[in-house]
Amino acid sequence: MIATKRANAKILGAFYTPATIAGMLAEWVVQTGNERLLEPSVGDGALLAAAIERRRELRGARGELRFLACDIDAAAIQALEISLPDTFEARAVDFLQLDPASTGLFTSVLVNPPFTRNHSIEPARREILRRRFGVNGAAGLWVHFLIHSMDFLAPGGRLAAIVPAAALFTTYGRNAIERICAQFAHVEIRQIVDKPLWTNGAAERGAVILASGYGVGHTTVPTPSRWLTNGYREPSALPMQSGVFGKLAAIAIPLGDLASIAIGAVTGCNAVFLLSEEERLSLDIPIEQLTSIASRARQLPGLTITCSELLDSARAGEKTWLLTPENLAERGTGVRRRLAQISKRKRAHTVWLNKRDPWWQVDVGPPCDAFYTYMNDLGPRLVLADPQVRCTNTLHRVTFKADILRQQRIAASLSMVSTFGQLAAEKIGRSYGGGLLKFELMDARRVPILPARQESLEAVLMLADHALRSGNRDRARALADEALIAPILGSRWESDVLLLEDELKASRMARRGG
Repeated sequence: MIATKRANAKILGAFYTPATIAGMLAEWVVQTGNERLLEPSVGDGALLAAAIERRRELRGARGELRFLACDIDAAAIQALEISLPDTFEARAVDFLQLDPASTGLFTSVLVNPPFTRNHSIEPARREILRRRFGVNGAAGLWVHFLIHSMDFLAPGGRLAAIVPAAALFTTYGRNAIERICAQFAHVEIRQIVDKPLWTNGAAERGAVILASGYGVGHTTVPTPSRWLTNGYREPSALPMQSGVFGKLAAIAIPLGDLASIAIGAVTGCNAVFLLSEEERLSLDIPIEQLTSIASRARQLPGLTITCSELLDSARAGEKTWLLTPENLAERGTGVRRRLAQISKRKRAHTVWLNKRDPWWQVDVGPPCDAFYTYMNDLGPRLVLADPQVRCTNTLHRVTFKADILRQQRIAASLSMVSTFGQLAAEKIGRSYGGGLLKFELMDARRVPILPARQESLEAVLMLADHALRSGNRDRARALADEALIAPILGSRWESDVLLLEDELKASRMARRGG
């Protein structure tokens, strides 16, 4: 029975709200106890119950709370109707088909919209919704819900919404938040940094958008604050420029001041454009028609990478060759046969293939100096690379400014694996599905880099690189700490690093939902 409920919830995109987060939303929208509220996807009624409880807590409140609860799931509405007060109405309806003219306007909307992803929306409906709401990109159903919700608000009204974590780091999420900010005088965003205990057992992470003053002003997109599912602000999100971390952060330099950071090459179809050595040989494709490329973080085991190492990976079955022919050549050649695996229909429906002219010519980008592993569990790495090597967009490519010497480039790489760098990553990175730590370009540019105070770091780089390749991350971190942190903190550096390490462990535990 439980498994069936979870399966149905997944189909509907229903991630029923934990009580503490529901209380956060209710506190925002119930200000006087005399509001008329709309809940577009009521689910199991957690937001409704929180609003009722909030009304009871208000001292001196007059009037009564009125509520319209909607849900596409008729069973959910039927279960709620049994216990609803007379001032509450429930409708089994697809909210996106609901007309404000049939309901009137509301003082507030509180909503946990369906988290249904873009690719799970039936294609014909997806196109209709995109045109109707003016939405671009891979927007999930929650975007359409929030845009439609604003049509139901009276002037000065409030909005409280739960959104997936993707809202904070995707282009379509940013666009949706910008549209909200354009309609409200005040907007606050609270990133939920640990794993919410959704009542259907889902593992999706989320954020809360709180807005007020609908139609009476506008604001800029705020910087998200970091909160826990227990309803309290994350302690490490409070001013952090104190203690050991603050002392190190005060003299660190953002990576963005040392280098430019960009996405790697976008193929549009990795399954065809990326090859292993066995695939290359079977098609008899000359090496001159290929480019050495890193397409996965696992292909970068240490802090350095060379073309010869990627060739060894290709021989071991990794796809570290990128198909980059200058022309299509004759029919029947290996290049033509490989590209023929992409059908005309696939080309017509793949954005990146349509963008290119010719469609089969991948832009590998200019040479770069390093790769940044932007999706991690144990923090990012900056891997120094041969100039002939490129990377796909599963990695960020880093190009140091011309005046940044080798010594500081090594320091940048070692900073990432130091205890300070790993802790900074926890503070800056964004918790993603499965508890991974993700860095968009803007996040990577903020990562602090410690200065190089030793005469030479080449030997340290070599030892740390070897330690990582051997699976000894603690050894690599200790080497980086001694090379970069000890010269700054002095004789007490080892005990100070232990303090950083304790905070690092606590931050990782919170991110993983511990």
